[in-house]
Amino acid sequence: MSINKKVIITVAIGLALGAVSCRKFLNVNQNPNVSPTATVQTLLPAAQLYVASTVGVDLEINGSFWAEYWTQDPGASQYRDLDQYAPGPDNFSTPWTNLYAAGENFKQLYTLADSLHKKQYMAIALVMKAYTFQLITDAWGDAPYKQALNGQFADSNITSPKYDSQRVIYNGILVNIDSALSLMNPSDPASPGTDDLVYGGKMDKWQKFAYTLKLRIYMRMSQVDPATAKAGILKLYSTPGVAFIGSGDDAFIGFGYSTANKSPLYAEASSTTLGGIQNLVGSSTCIDSMNSNGDPRAYAFYEGTAASGGGTVTGIAQGNYGTATLSTAFSIPSVYVAGDANNTASTNAPVNLLTSWESDFLQAEVVAKGWEGASSGLTDDQLFYTGIQANFNYYTSALAAGYGSAATTSIYNDYITGAMTGTPGYWTVYPTGGTAAQKLRFIITQKWFAMCGNQGFEAWCELRRTGYPDFLVVSKNSLTGTNLPKRFLYPTSESTRNAHFPGEASIGTKMWWDQF
Repeated sequence: MSINKKVIITVAIGLALGAVSCRKFLNVNQNPNVSPTATVQTLLPAAQLYVASTVGVDLEINGSFWAEYWTQDPGASQYRDLDQYAPGPDNFSTPWTNLYAAGENFKQLYTLADSLHKKQYMAIALVMKAYTFQLITDAWGDAPYKQALNGQFADSNITSPKYDSQRVIYNGILVNIDSALSLMNPSDPASPGTDDLVYGGKMDKWQKFAYTLKLRIYMRMSQVDPATAKAGILKLYSTPGVAFIGSGDDAFIGFGYSTANKSPLYAEASSTTLGGIQNLVGSSTCIDSMNSNGDPRAYAFYEGTAASGGGTVTGIAQGNYGTATLSTAFSIPSVYVAGDANNTASTNAPVNLLTSWESDFLQAEVVAKGWEGASSGLTDDQLFYTGIQANFNYYTSALAAGYGSAATTSIYNDYITGAMTGTPGYWTVYPTGGTAAQKLRFIITQKWFAMCGNQGFEAWCELRRTGYPDFLVVSKNSLTGTNLPKRFLYPTSESTRNAHFPGEASIGTKMWWDQF
């Protein structure tokens, strides 16, 4: 990382994360971080870090618990309410506030960039605003959208924004993405530089991000509104020059080892509040599935039970914190997903926004449905295996640490062919001649494996959309019977301060796009 980028991150953290201690007091229409001296070079990283802090902590923890990658360590108690499926509204105040703060920063960035005729900043602001609002609506359902971010006197002074339906929000963010794409120009000399913490101002990569985000949105709609989703995807695939995120295009924000540049999840675990207590432990739902499938990524996403770092990867049953004992050998999330609260290597783990494996699995699903129109160049089975390999490639160093000098490609090949166990694992044998429904089961389950601890919220979204994986269990300490969580609760601030608050929805209330 260059000195300039370090300086930018430090300044941006001061703008964005410096407000974390008081973020629960912020209104969704306020933007305390924009001053008359704000520049596009400071607004962009500040807004991106708001998103990263939320995706990397609140959404990752909730998603990874409810997608059953992680469960509560029996030696601690911070997240027992997640295993009980009984969090209170205040559990969700921080992500709600931070995501709306990010949205406000992206809005201010767009306005300022427009006044300066900096179109590439405008484009990034629009596509990241779309990304942010998809997170909001996928977490809470209906939410303030059209009237949100208008609390300033110059912006209509709307302090009680009306709630919009998920369908309306989805339509709005698709418009934002199209507007962003119309502005993007990889040859623009006024593009951002290292102040863009995701791609360093490489607008060709932002174009791929925008197209892939559209694909994600349409696939999220595919069960509830297949006609619109199919039409949108056919149009997307017929767009001249369309390209999706591939190898080397992963959208993430990297972190380092300095005090001002810690991975958000590790920063949370090592904070004064949590004091380095290990609250996260591997769920046997995921670990047993990976072990039975001969999946070497278990050693990338979790730590072995031996003190030396080797040994087996072993989880505890979801929500079994009450009966599991501290003397029981179990694995914790690895440093590669920022899950080891007592290992400073966790601070270097990135926060992923959109990844190459997610892109490949989305494309595989499109082809499996026959929705790509003109040939995309790859079959669904090719895209399925490309997605798995992309995930292996991303975790090259983690796999190398677990398997010595073996090349990532050979480890991947051994996994696919079953050389490690003597027979291919069940989830590696794609049903090439199967039905679209059979193919979807394999695509989403392998996506679930790939997103372990690094895209937990997205994995939980896909679980709600498709019903896969279909082998998840009910937490041992569920307070809601067999009903798994379907949404976040609105924070208390909404019920007390927004005159248009529609009332609290139960945690078991389905999303608009949730057909399972």
